[in-house]
Amino acid sequence: MSTLPRRAYGFAATLALVALGAAVAAVILVSSGGASDVDLTSANLVPEDSGLYFALNTDLSSSQWVAAFKLAERLGEPDAENQLKDSVTGEGIDWEDEVAPFLGGNAAVFVRNIDIAGRSAQGGAIIKTKDAKKALKVFKEQSGGEFEGATRDGVDYESAADMGMYVAIIDGHLVITTDEESLFAVIAVNNGKAKALSTVPDFQRLRDGLTKNFLGFLYVSTEKLAGDYFLNDPVFKRALQDSGTGDLVFKPMAMVWGARSEGFEFDAASVSDGGKASPLMAPHTSRFASLVPGETAIFVSATNVAQTWRDAVDGARAQIDAAIKEEGTYRSLDEAMKAAGAEAGLTSVEELIDLLQGETAIAAWFPDGTQESAEGLILFDVKDAAQARTVIDKVFKASAKGALRTETVGTVEVTVAKTAEGDEVAYAITDGYAAVGSLAGVKGVLARKDAPLSDLTLYKDAVGDSQLGAFAFFNLQKLLALTEGGVPPELDQATRALDALIINAVKDDKGLARISGVVTVAK
Repeated sequence: MSTLPRRAYGFAATLALVALGAAVAAVILVSSGGASDVDLTSANLVPEDSGLYFALNTDLSSSQWVAAFKLAERLGEPDAENQLKDSVTGEGIDWEDEVAPFLGGNAAVFVRNIDIAGRSAQGGAIIKTKDAKKALKVFKEQSGGEFEGATRDGVDYESAADMGMYVAIIDGHLVITTDEESLFAVIAVNNGKAKALSTVPDFQRLRDGLTKNFLGFLYVSTEKLAGDYFLNDPVFKRALQDSGTGDLVFKPMAMVWGARSEGFEFDAASVSDGGKASPLMAPHTSRFASLVPGETAIFVSATNVAQTWRDAVDGARAQIDAAIKEEGTYRSLDEAMKAAGAEAGLTSVEELIDLLQGETAIAAWFPDGTQESAEGLILFDVKDAAQARTVIDKVFKASAKGALRTETVGTVEVTVAKTAEGDEVAYAITDGYAAVGSLAGVKGVLARKDAPLSDLTLYKDAVGDSQLGAFAFFNLQKLLALTEGGVPPELDQATRALDALIINAVKDDKGLARISGVVTVAK
């Protein structure tokens, strides 16, 4: 693509400013009132063969931007909107005359294909403008190009071919492309002679499956961008076949990021069903979030670990065995698993994996606010208590210094082992689950004197109404305060405003494989 001169602000600077604003907002998370959908009018002009489409909400009066500016203030950036405008003025740009005409609702960049061998690409930008004629005038004045007029299928356009710029006003949108073919493709879409990206079923499914209220929207189809190049490469093709991920790699995906009342979020989805990781991403309500203490700083939960392991291994055992044999230490995966299991007193590590058939969770917290005070647990659903006890006993006996002992918490028997380092670890099996970890951690879960994590406002705000699959929750207030010397006396305002982070991978009820995240900000 051609590089525009420094003062070509009409197109380049406007998108850069909006992208900068979105990036700032993506770090400062949002709190706002009513939500309004973003109408991706630009997608109605983008050619259907486009493999990349990146759109931004350019309505600074929308709920998303209003919320972003409010959040910026909560994080120590007063009057963020005017600061954004002042930063533009500082570059010698008049906001009202040179930027505002471009802010008509949404602006998008699209790429139709990438020629990897030739190091080139086709595409451009489509901007819904507030004042199309004024926006075009600004762009031409600031580009420094010499434009010549022409007509294509009834649409007037101008070009500065030596600079790789082709521009037209189409249905209130300023269209700027890097090649004539792409501009003609947009004109064909507008005239009904070619299909738009917005008509592609995968695009529609992903757009409709994600929130329609956002700061940014990204759609990528790897196959359309460079599929032929990769699929015709024998090394790459063999790697995809061996890994079993070919279908996933070339399935279209989309991502949005934006605001909700508690903070900023991103949400990505693929039309793939999740492949071999699908069981791990099954939606569930975490039972163990209601058992671990509210001070839990790290909490990770997933389901069907054993099934996911079997599916992954059974489909690629020959390739895994070959790789292990080539490495030289073991002849196969089974041999490696048996060797690792022997060190833990087991026939194979798969004895442990086989126990993880329901929900499995990991939790950690820091009672004194220091790393040294860490307590941790692994919790998992138990279908056969006798089998679970036999396997865990073997592991404890193999690593214990001296004999195991037992004590009782309420009516539950707790088995305790002292490690070579002098620490006490424990496990208990009760009410259909097992808790394994530090002695204080196991006792804390069984006694449940304080409110659990699931009752914590930080946790509930981060989860919101999300459907949870395999997810990780982080209490940022506690984690950011961890230092060698304990909690520092002062943290900067932005750091103190961060509450929690949650990352979630789930196969939703629409059949989409999704990865999402939320960072919440203190009010």
